[in-house]
Amino acid sequence: MAARRLGLGLDTGGTYTDAAIVDMDTLEVLAKGKSQTTYQDLSIGMLGAIDEALHSDAYDRADINFVGLSTTLATNSILTGKGGKVGHIGIGWTPMPGYRSGADMDAYVQGGHGVWAQQQAPLDTKALDEAIGSMRDEVDSFVVSSHFSVYNPSHELEAARRIKELTGLPVVLGHHLTSQLGVPERSVTAVLNARLLPIISDFLDGVERSLMERGVDATILVFKGDGTLMNIEKARERPVETILSGPAASLMGGKLLCKKDNFMVVDIGGTSTDIAYLDDGFPRISKEGATVGHWRTRVRAIDIWTVGLGGDSHVISDQRGRFKIGPERVVPLSVASSSYPNIKDKMNSTSETNYYLHVERNTSKLSEKERALYQFVKANPICTLEEIRLGVPEVYTYRDLVKRLKDRGFLQMTGLTATDFMHVQGHFDRFDTEAATLGVQFMANWGHKPFDEYVGSFQREFVTRVGEEVMRKVVLDESGDMPESPGFNYVLRSMVNGNSGSSIGAHTALDRPLVGIGAPTHIYMPPLEERMDVEVIMPRDHDVGNAVGAVCSQISETVTAQVFPNMDNVFFVLGPFGSPMTYSHVEQAISSARRHAEEYVRQRVYEAGAENIRVRSDTYENKFFGGDNVEGEQVAWVDIVARATGDPVSKDKKAL
Repeated sequence: MAARRLGLGLDTGGTYTDAAIVDMDTLEVLAKGKSQTTYQDLSIGMLGAIDEALHSDAYDRADINFVGLSTTLATNSILTGKGGKVGHIGIGWTPMPGYRSGADMDAYVQGGHGVWAQQQAPLDTKALDEAIGSMRDEVDSFVVSSHFSVYNPSHELEAARRIKELTGLPVVLGHHLTSQLGVPERSVTAVLNARLLPIISDFLDGVERSLMERGVDATILVFKGDGTLMNIEKARERPVETILSGPAASLMGGKLLCKKDNFMVVDIGGTSTDIAYLDDGFPRISKEGATVGHWRTRVRAIDIWTVGLGGDSHVISDQRGRFKIGPERVVPLSVASSSYPNIKDKMNSTSETNYYLHVERNTSKLSEKERALYQFVKANPICTLEEIRLGVPEVYTYRDLVKRLKDRGFLQMTGLTATDFMHVQGHFDRFDTEAATLGVQFMANWGHKPFDEYVGSFQREFVTRVGEEVMRKVVLDESGDMPESPGFNYVLRSMVNGNSGSSIGAHTALDRPLVGIGAPTHIYMPPLEERMDVEVIMPRDHDVGNAVGAVCSQISETVTAQVFPNMDNVFFVLGPFGSPMTYSHVEQAISSARRHAEEYVRQRVYEAGAENIRVRSDTYENKFFGGDNVEGEQVAWVDIVARATGDPVSKDKKAL
């Protein structure tokens, strides 16, 4: 019997890590696993999911050719400020007041190039060497970002040569990560990439080692934020490209599982709900690049709407029974009780649902008072705010300190969540249903509602919230604006029939299906079919759709070359593939730009581990209306966008 071509897809989400064994030819999911994501060490949760998926007789693990990773590691590391120390050297530009590159040390020297790729000033090698010398003992890596380096990278390349010669440290160049203009954003992108280098390297080392221990000898691929893959070697060089890889994997997983090319994916996870479009089989890509926290980057990533609405979102209701769901994430009562059974006795004695737990982390950077409070919670898990006040009397601002430690990931709070309601309703039984029921009963009593009525009200509210967020994404994409006012929100709720007793009756009919990905979607999405007059598709194995998408995609690269005319009827060809070229005819310039761009992306895809490479390029004319003496539209410049796509090469082929 011929060996099958299997893939192991892995997705580390905000709450759970999923694994799926997929037949790469039929796209059938043969086995799957799920484990809680372990932030202190992502590999622990990942290995839990892998082991659950590998515990099956439905296949031979020796047939696993590919492993696909979709990870929150880059996003979470950026948000929490983790990573190596970075020295940033800008060439030929000075930042605007208030600009932050994200580096630990910054220096700016003369040099750089202009819009026609001409040198605007010689590279100041003396100042460059002084900057390198001042940083070499303080940083783990360097970033060099030169003005218009995407058109002429010579100063970046010379600076990198000198840095390696003088320090031997890794160097990240701005033009290597993006061909887009915008040196401030290019610099941020490169700095974040440099900061992530040691983190992603340690993570991938652990993944490789663990897979080998489990007898899985396969090509390891890492999912990018634009819905495509790169091999493990490229992931070590360009970890910043894994930003938003999780939502991108859910989109591609939805495509593969429902076998449609035009839809909106709604991925309801433990921490958030992510909504994105697929058009003709391709995800919509953000024109501005991915934004993580307050960092605007030039990372190519899908255009996604993310909201803090998930299985572990904190559920609060007032005495009129009105719900507020999220955006804060808490530990569900059912989950907390599985590790701390005494929480049920505590709930009965205190009539509270919010208690504090520690997260195992290095506390060396905490202040004395922060450390004292942290150690108290560690020694007294499932404690209330009042118990913290009494236990650490020297901390007068204990409320602020608890919030600060919680925001920084040192403490967690328990609370009532959708996960608890799912346990009460019988949709989920992984954790302690008794603790969940106790929490729901407390809140129902607070809202003066019968238990069953309270549960039904929450179900309807969560469905409404999902529908609202779908409509927000539609409004934002089609109008370019997202109003925030009580009136707009009221109309939005009316469009998904979420306002009980409203005098407004709205009819909504979307032009494409909604595809549900994530474990809770089969509970909260089907009611939208009638409410919004839309087809709702719940594909088989939707609960591990992200993991399926993580391994069943292709390797791809995109680059943009540009043709600019000047006043002397000379046409410049500019791009990241080399020095600028000039031509006397626009047709020659466009042909040359296309050829060089296609060769460039073909080589990039090959280096990323692809075979069966296909390349296409498209030409876009950017026009403007001429002045008083010029009739009609004139071409300002021409963009040539080349995209190469290929299939991942399996490990057995690499060995040939």
